Amino acid sequence: MIRKYSPRHAGALALSLGLAGALAGCGGGGGSSSDNASASNFAGASLALDVYGARGGTLTAVSSNCPNNLAVGWSSPGRVGPLRGASIDDPDPTTPLTVSASCGNLSTMVTLAAQNVFAAPSVFAVAKSDGSLAVWGSSRLGGDTSVLRTQPRNVVKVVGSERAWAALQADGTVVTWGRAGSGGSYAGTPGAGSADSTAPVAPLSKVRNIWALKRGFVALNGDGSATAWGNLEKTFDGNGGSASVASYFTPTTLAQFSDVVDVSYSEGAAAALKRDGTVFAWGDEVSGGDVTPVAAQLHDVVKIYSTDYSFTALRKDGSLVSWGLDWDSDDLYTGAQTMPQANLSLISNRNVIAALSQSGVVSAIGGVMFDRGADLSGFAGGLNNVAKVFASKTAFAALRRDGTVVSWGDAQRNNVASVQAQLSNVLTVASTETAFAALRRDGTVVSWGDETRGGDSSAVQPQLNNVVALFSNDYAFAALKRDGTVVSWGAAAHGGDSSAAQPRLRNIRAIYATALGGFLAVAKDGSFVNWGSPSAGGGAVPAGLTVIPYLKS
Repeated sequence: MIRKYSPRHAGALALSLGLAGALAGCGGGGGSSSDNASASNFAGASLALDVYGARGGTLTAVSSNCPNNLAVGWSSPGRVGPLRGASIDDPDPTTPLTVSASCGNLSTMVTLAAQNVFAAPSVFAVAKSDGSLAVWGSSRLGGDTSVLRTQPRNVVKVVGSERAWAALQADGTVVTWGRAGSGGSYAGTPGAGSADSTAPVAPLSKVRNIWALKRGFVALNGDGSATAWGNLEKTFDGNGGSASVASYFTPTTLAQFSDVVDVSYSEGAAAALKRDGTVFAWGDEVSGGDVTPVAAQLHDVVKIYSTDYSFTALRKDGSLVSWGLDWDSDDLYTGAQTMPQANLSLISNRNVIAALSQSGVVSAIGGVMFDRGADLSGFAGGLNNVAKVFASKTAFAALRRDGTVVSWGDAQRNNVASVQAQLSNVLTVASTETAFAALRRDGTVVSWGDETRGGDSSAVQPQLNNVVALFSNDYAFAALKRDGTVVSWGAAAHGGDSSAAQPRLRNIRAIYATALGGFLAVAKDGSFVNWGSPSAGGGAVPAGLTVIPYLKS
């Protein structure tokens, strides 16, 4: 099954506590008897059910004939018991997801197709039903597979880095394309690839999993051995220099590189989580490439998060371990720093990590000098009663359990005070590079932050009603309405202006985005339309792509 690569700055979706309740009054169950009756009094009626949202993101179920008492369960193969609630974060986009709903004595179900749309900063890739790929966007950064002698086939996973792509095929071979120095030169045959400086640090054999770095890739072989190729930036080099991944490996360090289950990366380093809960890192030590100072603490790790210059590991007991550049001391994390405990989830922007505890308290890890959200002193008594935290690249927003939202960091652009009174009854929050938008329970939207990046939605405010889902790239927002239409705002050339696509934006159920300015909307029947920057996926789509299934056939 195709698996998604999730860029680290899109981490908000992976950090959900799961939002209770539902959109526009459609709760997860327990409504009044009159609601039951309203759904039951249609002679021969069936329960209407629609699902909105992109696989890999937040999904919302809505019923037109059961507005107040819809009970929803979400189940996928291999999951023990369904998730409950009308709105959830996708538990596993790699498999079909069955949505079951009931209201009174009516019930129904639909099954969503596994994720088939994937995005890198400037390229879309769609997995077709025959195992081939449709790829478009920046031709210089992986948006053109015509340069390959043989097209990828029987693809089981595809991942995109900043400048290249890699496809894992069913026979365990890998094909890459895009910028050679970013891992795009690997030819796809077993062995160590070409002899250039970006070749894999160890041979590829029968690959069973693959991950993207910023400018390279990591592969796990069938025998448990691992390898990587591409380049890493030289931190604070001043000349934009880079070094090959291979230059950081010795036989001793390579011997540790095995049984990888997840990979995270910073500007100049990478960290791999191993099956036994330990961590292996490589690259520039200033960016976290050396775990030596904290190695003794890196056990029982369940997830690794990154900023531009550091990593933080979440352990089973909720404790945290950080390494890399500690801006507060202008030195490296040593393992002696006080870290918040009993954490449930983390999320990062470019400089700071926000940690959410099991009790709903938010802590911050990072330097205060850049005003990126490390300073929580403005919250008298601390920031608590939080259900979920969201991040732009420069700030944070926290959704409290009572439906209110607070935002901090980047005081120059994050002008939340102007809309604070409106930030109540909020269901979820989306972000561009430097702005936020909040979806309220009544289907309206409140935005704030950098006006050039979607912080000002006044031009489209009259249209922002009956909204069921929010999507964004670095420059613009797109709101999906209950009737399947779309409203966009923000930087016009990067997706904020969807006027040319409007005639085809009908019956939409999911919207995908490339960070640098492309949107792709998929309708319930599998038809689709894209808009935004041509060099970021908003331009011509390959002629062979005619449908992108939303529902499983």
